[in-house]
Amino acid sequence: MKKTIIGIISGMLLTVSFFVFVGAAETEEDSLHSLLSRLEQFMRDEIGKKDESGRYQLQSFSIDRTHWHYLLDTSTGELFRLEPSRTPENAKWTLMSAANFERP
Repeated sequence: MKKTIIGIISGMLLTVSFFVFVGAAETEEDSLHSLLSRLEQFMRDEIGKKDESGRYQLQSFSIDRTHWHYLLDTSTGELFRLEPSRTPENAKWTLMSAANFERP
């Protein structure tokens, strides 16, 4: 009986420590460096599609542990939002608002 209780407690401790280490490993991928590198890649892709380069403004803020990131292309007037995902590498920039003016 004593060995069974010790086995159950040690199994629970191993399970809890596994979840703690897995949870701690995911926070590294959600760092500011990874977000900025994805932003740079998005901007390179967008600039590569067009002949002219846009000027971008990034606005980031957090409310109650929720992070919001918006990107405004000032040359076209398009507003993008970073759609969150459970894994940071799957987050995508989506068009939130099209241009509000006609280009000459």
